[in-house]
Amino acid sequence: MKRAPVLAVVLTLALCAPLVAQDAEPGLYIILDGSGSMWGQLPDGTHKITAAREVLQSFHVEDYTGRELAFRVYGHRREGDCSDIELVVPFSPPQDAIARMSEFADQVNPKGRTPISSSLRAALEDFGDRPGDIILISDGIETCGEDPCALMREWRDKNINIGVHVVGLGLEEKERTAMACISEAAGTPYRDAQSVDELIASLESIRQDSIGATAPASELEAEWRVLDIIATNEAGERMRVQGTARWEGGEPIEVSSNGHNRVPAGEVEVTVGVRTRNGNLYQPVTATATVAATGDTDLAVVVPEPPSVTAKFVELGEERRGSFVTAFAGDEEVFGFRSIDRAYVDPGTYEFRSNPNDDNELAVSETLAAGEHKEILFELVQTVHAQIKIVSANSGVWFRSNPELWQDGEKAYRVHRRNGVRALPGTYDLHLLLELTPYIYEGLVLTTEPKQEFVIEVPVGHVTISYQNADGSAGRDARVFLSRKNEDGRWVNDTISYTSTRIPLTPGEYQLEGWSQLGDFDLIYFEIAVGEEQQFVLRAKPE
Repeated sequence: MKRAPVLAVVLTLALCAPLVAQDAEPGLYIILDGSGSMWGQLPDGTHKITAAREVLQSFHVEDYTGRELAFRVYGHRREGDCSDIELVVPFSPPQDAIARMSEFADQVNPKGRTPISSSLRAALEDFGDRPGDIILISDGIETCGEDPCALMREWRDKNINIGVHVVGLGLEEKERTAMACISEAAGTPYRDAQSVDELIASLESIRQDSIGATAPASELEAEWRVLDIIATNEAGERMRVQGTARWEGGEPIEVSSNGHNRVPAGEVEVTVGVRTRNGNLYQPVTATATVAATGDTDLAVVVPEPPSVTAKFVELGEERRGSFVTAFAGDEEVFGFRSIDRAYVDPGTYEFRSNPNDDNELAVSETLAAGEHKEILFELVQTVHAQIKIVSANSGVWFRSNPELWQDGEKAYRVHRRNGVRALPGTYDLHLLLELTPYIYEGLVLTTEPKQEFVIEVPVGHVTISYQNADGSAGRDARVFLSRKNEDGRWVNDTISYTSTRIPLTPGEYQLEGWSQLGDFDLIYFEIAVGEEQQFVLRAKPE
């Protein structure tokens, strides 16, 4: 499934780039976070890396006319390596860069650290004297011992004319504050996104602000003037158009109704139309403007309005928040649009597909004729949102794992420990997937209520473990290694990081091993029952 244009994602955009060499195309430089935390989920259950992929795969070439794009990824190849920063796509025309970027993004396997500062410095070096924008897509704060806020202040003090816009994707308050610091230091507004749609909206807002913010120096010479194109449909409603301007003795340039166009004074022939999601100009019209030698010139044009489409999602007769819609002609994917968009398209017959969640893979076919508008109605199968908290009996310790819902002997859903799960109403078995506390809760009933909360208590015993030095004095609080004998007689193990708290364990047979860096310890074997409390001391043997 693809959605339109992320990845806290953090979006960092460099605006107001300096005016430089005449032949330097403005650049759009995308930095993608490939660190391990990108496997985390947004509140709607979407993995952050999935959201980033969908955004990168839905860039429209026509939106970046007159720019070159570059793409860099960090943290995707090696764990714990702050130098894992790769320039995947150097500055290239948008039609080439977007295809390569989309293809590579789909292969990214998050695993490493978050070197934000190093990535920004690398991007600045890649820009050279080129003007343009940087987009950093990240879901978390710097983890490589540097301070990107200080870096932004350094850029400001050195008059490096690059603004950094941050969009935090799925951030919690502490992370949000840290990322907002980058924007504050750069003097740009901070944006926050808790869903793919919010991320898309933030990116589109930044893109619109940046397009036209820089222009080739040749367009700013004294003899060039401003031409504003005011386009309307036959009903007098404003339309966004794109096209070209030509004049005698000059090369044609790209123009649009979005922002000022710089052209020479005199007679200028303008050909514009509405750009459809298919990538075509719809029935473009040509008009001649006499550009004044002083001041700005307005050119009013009336353009045909293409067919358009919107989407509506309904569940049990009530409208729901929608998801990205992809249009196919036969087996070929033609275009996509957000559920909040009014998308202009070429006439034709399309199958519109959307996948709001795992239980709703929807498809609707429609034919659109010239000037026609249609609303695509997607009928959703009802799902409900369940928040499930799993705690140990007696101590109330919250098991910080992602359990699963099973039905008819098969896994149906994975439950995020914070965000919960969206699932079909029904009866499920809840599987807690922990080595030391495996547990199955049978008969969890999800009703048709839209939002539900559950607290599941796991029957456990508890152990408390402490270290002693060889002389009998108290040892320091440190990790221990616990193993549990499973049903087939094999030992499965886990590491307990700290020994100062009561450790919940489901009934069974266990093996306790001390940390070799603290000394030599005897193995301890024990069994524990529900409600039982046991204490163990790991005393180091004399050297």
